[in-house]
Amino acid sequence: MHLLAGAAIAAFTSTCLASPGYLKLDVERRAPLDRRLVRRQNSDGSFDAPVTQNTNKLEYLVNITVGTPAQRLAVTLDTGSSDLWVPAASAPLCRKGGCDAGTFDPSASSTYNVIDEGGFNITYAAPGDSDAGDWATDTITVGGSDPIRDQQIGVALSLFDSHGVMGVGFDTNEANNPSPDGVYPSVMDNLQSAGIINRKAYSLYLNDLQANKGSIIFGGIDTTKYTGDLVALPLQAGPEGYVSEFYVTLTSVSFTDHTGQTTQLSPEGYAQSVLLDSGTSQTLLTDDVFSALANGFGAVDIGQGSYVVPCKFAGINGTISYSFGGDGGVTIDVPVSQVVGNLEFPPENFADKSGGCDFGFGPPIGGFSILGDTFLRSAYVVYDISNGVAALAQAAENRTSTSSIAVIPTGTTIPGASVTATATGTQIPDAQATEEPAVPTASVQGTSLVLTGTPTFNLGAATTAAATGTAAATTTSSGRANAAAAPTAALLGLGLAAGVMVL
Repeated sequence: MHLLAGAAIAAFTSTCLASPGYLKLDVERRAPLDRRLVRRQNSDGSFDAPVTQNTNKLEYLVNITVGTPAQRLAVTLDTGSSDLWVPAASAPLCRKGGCDAGTFDPSASSTYNVIDEGGFNITYAAPGDSDAGDWATDTITVGGSDPIRDQQIGVALSLFDSHGVMGVGFDTNEANNPSPDGVYPSVMDNLQSAGIINRKAYSLYLNDLQANKGSIIFGGIDTTKYTGDLVALPLQAGPEGYVSEFYVTLTSVSFTDHTGQTTQLSPEGYAQSVLLDSGTSQTLLTDDVFSALANGFGAVDIGQGSYVVPCKFAGINGTISYSFGGDGGVTIDVPVSQVVGNLEFPPENFADKSGGCDFGFGPPIGGFSILGDTFLRSAYVVYDISNGVAALAQAAENRTSTSSIAVIPTGTTIPGASVTATATGTQIPDAQATEEPAVPTASVQGTSLVLTGTPTFNLGAATTAAATGTAAATTTSSGRANAAAAPTAALLGLGLAAGVMVL
């Protein structure tokens, strides 16, 4: 397995804090992820494995154990999916040392039981990106919890992705499985039935971009991790026409520059259903809003859903504001420093001496508008599966106290959420979902990539250097194109995403 330079391997240390009714554990940041995960699509156009996109940016992992005796792994925490699957130690990728977050050996577990041999299969967007194997049951723990026996899991024997995923969404959104009604008890179901939590609800605190750890509290809310009001938002129907994912109503998006001047990016009357999804690194907005935001920063399209801005933009004193729920709703402010991410072009291959960095936004994928990690780092979010509600507040960054955790009880109320917004949103119409955003595309001249974006926002001193120029393609000693060259290949139709790893 080839990782991008500077990749950090997940650590197998975890802080677990448990009390009657809740379970708190660390969520550990890792950079970068080298895979793109999207929904599995059937031949008839329907989706049955809702694992959402996560490109070569950041990801967030939690520690689990599987089997008896316990085998330790780290898996991506994904609020946008509902299945737990793990890589088998016998998978070819793992045998080559490519499973850097741990593996599972079924033969070493006395409690392992196959229930559908060969029945597990998830296919992702990149060519050849498929994970397949068996549906099975075994004993698991989540971040040091009490054992959960007979949890259904997917065990990937044929593996493309380097580690597994723990989905903590609605059980009605699970992938195809051998259960007669298409639904089996998920991790969230079993945390409740085992008495570890009182309600299928949890709160997520990713913390800021510079922090190594955030936290998730199953069955609890930490009132020290947010400021202002915690506002409840009724969940909206997904593409299937019913509530099965964490869609809430986004009613406004704006940008405020360093002078305090605010530019409205969303049109009047905007009411868009957006998915709160920790399994997606970027924030994917409707074409009109995304185009206005990207052009404001002078971002350019380098292919395969990736956009680049000068790295110095991470130091801009500016804010992107998202409002939810209409009257009585909540606004989350996201500093620009939280959305300008990984280095895609080193300074020597970029016109601006600060280098070219990933712009943490993109247009919708397949008609889905998603608020991923570049939004969630600035929000404190409560996900209430039992009642079809999400609650949002402004995150308080880098708070370490754990002295004010409130248990989420049985019932319908969310502790601390005294306001419920009522605005409804709609999905992106099919016709609009196929439109292309109006963002400049990087052009190719020989072996060089020419960047042509010019910011329309007042970005202060950050715009004094040129925002256009040429980035030359280079090749590593292994013969693999580096991050500067890969976008050029994408533009030439070679199907390579920026930073994709080659096996």
